[in-house]
Amino acid sequence: MKKLILILVMSLVLSATFGLDALAQTPKEGTESTTTSYYVTLKAIPLGEGRVHMTYEAFGVTISETGEGLFHGATVRALGGMTIEKGVYNDDKAYGVFNLLNGDKVFFTTTAAGKSGDIGKGTATFIGGTGKCAGIQGSVEFTRNSLRPAIEGIGQSYLKSKIQYKLP
Repeated sequence: MKKLILILVMSLVLSATFGLDALAQTPKEGTESTTTSYYVTLKAIPLGEGRVHMTYEAFGVTISETGEGLFHGATVRALGGMTIEKGVYNDDKAYGVFNLLNGDKVFFTTTAAGKSGDIGKGTATFIGGTGKCAGIQGSVEFTRNSLRPAIEGIGQSYLKSKIQYKLP
C-alpha cells in the first residue's frame, strides 16, 4: 500500500512538473489598446508647387488603456518619410523599435496615408524582437492625430492603436 501511495504521489509530482513546463511553452498572445505620444523632428525639400518630400525621426512613449501589458510604458523611435502632394500623402513608410520596460526590443515597419496636419491611418507589422520577444509576430492598426506643435520646427502627434501580437 505504501508503494502504491508513493507511486501515485510521484506520478502527480511528475505530471504537475511536466504539465507546467508544457504550459510555459504555450505561445503567448495579446491585444492591447494604446495611445502613443510623439515628438517629431522633420526635414523637408520642396519638389515644385504643391509637393514636398519629408523625412522624420519620431520619439514617443506608449501607454495602454488598462495601465498594463507588454507595450505599456514602452518608448518608441521611428525613422520614416513621405511625399506630400496638395496636402495628401499615401506613401508614408517608416521603420522603428519599441523599447519595452523589461529591456526587450520589438522592431516594426509601418505604412500610412492621410492629410498633412490632420488625421492619418496606417498599419505596423512586427519584423523581429530581442529577449522574450524574439520571434514576435503581430501588427498594429493605428490612427495618427496631428497636433499644433509647442514650438516651430517640430511635429507633435498621438496615435490611437490596437496592437495584436503572438510570442513564440
